[in-house]
Amino acid sequence: MEEKYTKQSIDRFLFIKENMLNILKSNNVKTLGQLSNKTRTDLRNYGFEHYEINKIDIELQLLGLGLKN
Repeated sequence: MEEKYTKQSIDRFLFIKENMLNILKSNNVKTLGQLSNKTRTDLRNYGFEHYEINKIDIELQLLGLGLKN
């Protein structure tokens, strides 16, 4: 995991829609490290659609991170 990004705010590095950021924040996910500790199932439980989860995962992978398996 890219340590330099784990404590960074999701606002700063994720290029996703504002409503997606708001869903993450309302579920107390504020950093990239917190997000990378979530699974696809966690994100589905927050109300994300399959394509939105893929978008988030791709954005994380571009930073050297990823969703938890």
